[in-house]
Amino acid sequence: MKLTLPGATLIAAALAASVLFTLGAGAEHPRSELLFATGVGVFSIALFATRVFPDIVAAFLVFLISLSVSIAPPGVVFSGLASGGFWLLVGGIILGVAVTATGLGTQISNRMLALSGASYSKAVLVVASAGFLLGILIPSTIPRVLILIPVAVALADSLGLKPGSRGSMGLCATAAAGTLLPTYAIYTANLPTIVQFGALESLYSLKATYSGYLLAQFPVNLVRFAVLLLVLCLLNTEPVDRRRAGTQSAEGLTGRQTRLLVLLLCAIALWATDFVHGIQPAWIALAVATIALWPKSGLLPAATMKEKVDLTPALLFSAIFCVSALARHVGLDVTLANSLIERMSLVPGEIFWNVYAIFGFSVLISHLTTAPAAPLVLAPLAEPLASASGLPLETVAMTQMIGIASPLLPYQAPPLIIAMSLAEISTGLLTRICLFLFAAVVLFGLPLTILWWQFTGLLPSAG
Repeated sequence: MKLTLPGATLIAAALAASVLFTLGAGAEHPRSELLFATGVGVFSIALFATRVFPDIVAAFLVFLISLSVSIAPPGVVFSGLASGGFWLLVGGIILGVAVTATGLGTQISNRMLALSGASYSKAVLVVASAGFLLGILIPSTIPRVLILIPVAVALADSLGLKPGSRGSMGLCATAAAGTLLPTYAIYTANLPTIVQFGALESLYSLKATYSGYLLAQFPVNLVRFAVLLLVLCLLNTEPVDRRRAGTQSAEGLTGRQTRLLVLLLCAIALWATDFVHGIQPAWIALAVATIALWPKSGLLPAATMKEKVDLTPALLFSAIFCVSALARHVGLDVTLANSLIERMSLVPGEIFWNVYAIFGFSVLISHLTTAPAAPLVLAPLAEPLASASGLPLETVAMTQMIGIASPLLPYQAPPLIIAMSLAEISTGLLTRICLFLFAAVVLFGLPLTILWWQFTGLLPSAG
């Protein structure tokens, strides 16, 4: 492992800050648990953001430190291992291995290649469009990323792009970012949206409709999608191997590939109709992965779990979940949020300032807790923010969602971290993508959204 100077500096600074927090948190200190949790959080975020340690080392460090400070029982520290997200990821990793091992990913990529031809820009558009369409079908980002990443890897190979090259990483980043960030326009596509409005309905009887949410989030996500395509198309500095791309042909599916495709289609159908049968996506993924591993299915060799399945992304996910679980256990998230609301200077009638302030506040909270956990903090604060700003409660909730959907660093969104681990996408690449999209949201997306909300009546017109 080689530490870069900026990464090593950030880790050292985070470690020093963590030590200061923990030294200040004596056993008799009235806020000792909050200070301990802050120290653990600062150091963990630095680990996730810089990736100066291998993912598995970072995950184990977070677990060890969280256990050593003794501010929460092991059940809280390891709660991520019992979450549906962990098992959804385990099942998805196994399915991803199956897609690659059977050659189904290559078959799908060859059909994508027929649509894109020997054009990198068209390949980006095809992969991003596939990610967005999967967002309509599958109500969870992690399965979509796990399905699309192996296909993007195979498509890059078909275009003659070497593994680890900017072009190859760009297509994999398209599969990750394209299936996550623009799909925040779809009410059922991402867990944070479902948690946010489920909590708001429970707390304030605020009900969101599929069409109403799509209408409210349309401008900002249109900007996201357009800028994402532009940034990703400019990433590739290598020439596409047109001769190799031209030789790829879509052959007929083998028996193994056909069986796996049927299995995947069944999983997608069950994921897409979970509102009917109520089976959690995690258990669907686990059931399908079990069938894929069953030797008699003929999909994977008996030694697959020993030789090919790497559960590091799942353990990294549970480590990220651990940090937010600690913060919630000691009340750090709510303490910080209440303290920050007092300093936001919200003024009724100042529409642009209030929207930008709530957006910024939501971005900060989502980076302290990660996107899936942020609604647990933000939803109860929607009414106090609405009262302080004079904005309608629904407008505050929609603004909070824009903040949750605008990561500055990839660690905020677990699907991006998982994609980096699966496809060896560099942290710098996804960080640059996140920063470009964040700038686009701030400079163009939010102003357009405010004007759109005034036109549709979600905000009062400027007087």
